[in-house]
Amino acid sequence: MGTFTQLTYHERDKIYRGLCAGKSKSTIARELGRAKSTVTREVCRNSDSIGYLYPGKAQEKAMQRKHRNKPKISRNPKLKEYIIERLKRRWSPEMIAGRYKLENPGQTVSKEAIYQWIYSADGEKLEVKKLLVRAHKKRGFKRKPQKLKIKNKVSVHCRPYHINKRLELGHFECDLIFNQGSQSKNICTLTDRLSREAIMIKNESKHSATVIDAIMHYIIEHELDVKSITFDNGSEFADHIKLNHLGIMTYFCDAGCPWQKGSIEHLNGMIRRFLPFKVAAADITSKLVRSINQEMNNMPRAILGFRTPLESKQHHQSRVKLAQPAIEAKCDNMKQLGVAIHY
Repeated sequence: MGTFTQLTYHERDKIYRGLCAGKSKSTIARELGRAKSTVTREVCRNSDSIGYLYPGKAQEKAMQRKHRNKPKISRNPKLKEYIIERLKRRWSPEMIAGRYKLENPGQTVSKEAIYQWIYSADGEKLEVKKLLVRAHKKRGFKRKPQKLKIKNKVSVHCRPYHINKRLELGHFECDLIFNQGSQSKNICTLTDRLSREAIMIKNESKHSATVIDAIMHYIIEHELDVKSITFDNGSEFADHIKLNHLGIMTYFCDAGCPWQKGSIEHLNGMIRRFLPFKVAAADITSKLVRSINQEMNNMPRAILGFRTPLESKQHHQSRVKLAQPAIEAKCDNMKQLGVAIHY
């Protein structure tokens, strides 16, 4: 199918003469090499109570319709001049639209109309796009990616008191960090909410199966006592339910609330001292990750009374061991007194 073009004055003249000669619209269309619908539409649009208009009048009406579809700014020279002058002063379209309304009561132009005109054929001819603070080659609306709905997730608000108050080891927060050059390769970071012990796992992919399987493999290989992990709503944690098979509870923060897992956010900030974003993802080796992980766990932390995370972990483990005999003795005394113990 050929490219559609508007009817010319000479074609409108032939339509007029054909109709005067009593020819049908099909015959006229065939002589012009046009579709019958084109001739029919032309006659309907440019006819009055008597019939089809003179060619000159029909051409005039067609031009009026064509200019009517031009952007509002293209049809208003004063408005166009107003906008160009302020764009040269580095004003944004939003500033221009707001100021124009303030200075011209009863008249408005939206920032969207200004943007559309800038990227229209008229605007491209005047090269006003270059005057924008952020000038993109093309303009389009970015679609927000649809976030994956994570099944069977439990809100952080349902997390038990002893986890929220950091009274027990084994409750972790988790996140991913990325580096320049790849949006897939990542380092999965975890930190114990009580001891601040850090775990860093290098992954080649951010697919949920890869990330969750790597966490499970690390826990099993190092025989860690992990009781719960708190995640954000990233799709990379969609397979969290697998962790339940290891007896690990999973919790999820509210969307856009990173402070609900502030410990891991702080850890990631510390890791960036040794692994800035500008370091290419391809250059990050497993050996480098293990080295930084070791550094994190041997760095004194103010929140731990300037103990290191490893010292903090040992401290809390020893307290549990010391308290265990006393707890068992108390339970034996209660049993002798006939007091029921609920576990």
